[in-house]
Amino acid sequence: MAEYFFLSQLQPLTPTHAIRVKVVSKWNTMRGGIPQHCVMVLGDEKGFTMEATLPDDVYLPKGIYLEEGDWFEIYNFKLRPSFALIRTTRSKYNIKFTDTTVLTKIEPIIASNFLCLANFSSVLKGLLHPMYSIDLCGAIVAVGELQQIGDLGPDEIYSYQTTRMEFYLVNIGYSLKHIKCVAYGKEAVTLNNYYRTSTAKVDLCVLRSWSIVWGEGGFNYVTNLEGGSQILFDHDMAEIQNFKSKGYTNFYPLMFVWSQDSYHRIMNSDMES
Repeated sequence: MAEYFFLSQLQPLTPTHAIRVKVVSKWNTMRGGIPQHCVMVLGDEKGFTMEATLPDDVYLPKGIYLEEGDWFEIYNFKLRPSFALIRTTRSKYNIKFTDTTVLTKIEPIIASNFLCLANFSSVLKGLLHPMYSIDLCGAIVAVGELQQIGDLGPDEIYSYQTTRMEFYLVNIGYSLKHIKCVAYGKEAVTLNNYYRTSTAKVDLCVLRSWSIVWGEGGFNYVTNLEGGSQILFDHDMAEIQNFKSKGYTNFYPLMFVWSQDSYHRIMNSDMES
């Protein structure tokens, strides 16, 4: 029987045993608009996550597709330190697949989104390190217009560098907190398409792996990374269901009607805090 390691047990100088993990998210690094390496976040049954890289010169075995949400047993890979300036996980290491890596699709072990929702107050007070991306859940308000801030290429619909959209995320608790968010590229287009066609009184979402941006005096806003960040609107997600269970509709008449007046209330409360 194979010996399995949890992700937290992996060390660069120890023999690697098989791991059993879920593909939590997946994206391609870009260079000059051309996809390069495939990068993914893997999560194990203990809830620990780690980034993994599939180099562009390494090919998956026939019939194996690393799709988001699927679970795999993985053996014979390399482990290297992570030098990313902004990390999508707390792990110090990155898994690198090679030509000899063995992957076998398996049945799911646990039902988890591998989200760790940040506390709004901690974000606003600057208590979270900007090296690590964060997850947030809340109601979308004060949504701006989709902006084209640069020239698109001949075959481009959007790009990270040229497409931008601002909005605020509001939590529910003993005190309402709002966080400024700036979406770029695909996530900006995703938000715009959803928000402009939504008929919900209150639009809820989860931001997965968004980066903290500090400005003069502390926290400024959160934004998506060029790869690895997501904006999710699936109302069947446990995190969104939990948000709904707090009776968020009771706050709708006061806080969640988007108007010029509510925008000024948000701006004024920013200045007062």
